[in-house]
Amino acid sequence: MYTIIKSALYKRQFLEFVRDYKTRAGKQVAHNFANGVEHSTNFIGNTPQACGVYIKIRGLEFRKWGVKGFPHSIFFRIEGDNTIILEAMYAHRMNTGKRLPSEIKV
Repeated sequence: MYTIIKSALYKRQFLEFVRDYKTRAGKQVAHNFANGVEHSTNFIGNTPQACGVYIKIRGLEFRKWGVKGFPHSIFFRIEGDNTIILEAMYAHRMNTGKRLPSEIKV
């Protein structure tokens, strides 16, 4: 089993998405989104190698996995033998290829 670490960027983005869903679509949708993120995080924690490499930044491989039912993906990297760092979460409409390298602090 892997240890999962959530970066400050990931935490901030998660909270922003939850607030946005709550404001625009209501508490139940925000709750469903949070549950979807938890389900995706559990999948990543159990089978990170099943998630394809999305991009390499400064020699590090960043992988991604989608949030079922929502247009969002979680971007993470595997560090060492047993640590997963959840680095960011982006909506699919965002220019991820440009934002991820500029926002990641490694």
